[in-house]
Amino acid sequence: MAAPGLYSENVEMYLKTIFLVGKETGGRAKTGDISKDLAVSPSSVTEMLDKLQKQGLVRHTKYQGATLTRKGDGYARRILKKHCMIERFMVGTLRYSEGRFHDEACRLEHVISDETERRLRKLVGQPDSCPDCYDLAKHRCSLLFA
Repeated sequence: MAAPGLYSENVEMYLKTIFLVGKETGGRAKTGDISKDLAVSPSSVTEMLDKLQKQGLVRHTKYQGATLTRKGDGYARRILKKHCMIERFMVGTLRYSEGRFHDEACRLEHVISDETERRLRKLVGQPDSCPDCYDLAKHRCSLLFA
């Protein structure tokens, strides 16, 4: 998998959001749901989905929503896995309390190098089940505070 910077932070956020919304709905991520999660207009979402489709990252059908391609799914999982690893580090090592780490992890997930990620994953003992351990209701790794 490629190093950070292959896609912009904006693209990464869209891919992660499509992944999570699709997981929550059991399928497609609707434009309105993506719009709400990212706090952008539905027309901006449609425009970005068209761009992501041209890049081979999503399949978008007007009025039906979007799904990730294999390439898009892999990249979204990678970003979410970084997010979970950062949360585990912040809670387990830095002793952040509930609710104080999510936004910071969202910012850091886009800039951590592959080498730092590998070292931190080993340090925090991140399970292979990640990112499937992500708790949609709590917006964090379900293994935190367990």
